Amino acid sequence: MDEAKRGELRAHFQRFDADSNGAIDQAEFGQLLVAIGVRLTAEQVQVAFSAIDIDASGQIDFGEFCQWWSSQ
Repeated sequence: MDEAKRGELRAHFQRFDADSNGAIDQAEFGQLLVAIGVRLTAEQVQVAFSAIDIDASGQIDFGEFCQWWSSQ
């Protein structure tokens, strides 16, 4: 992923990181996907989030999101 695309994704990610803790929860993740033009069902969002949230913390950080996004 080039730096311009990464910067664009970071801006979207930060927009949905409501508490500015560097991570987003599942609801914020769903909103982020809609903002970047990805349409998934609620079940698909849950499955994708669970796959990204390897440590089952209930949140994903930008690095985890980018790794997932790059693999799509």
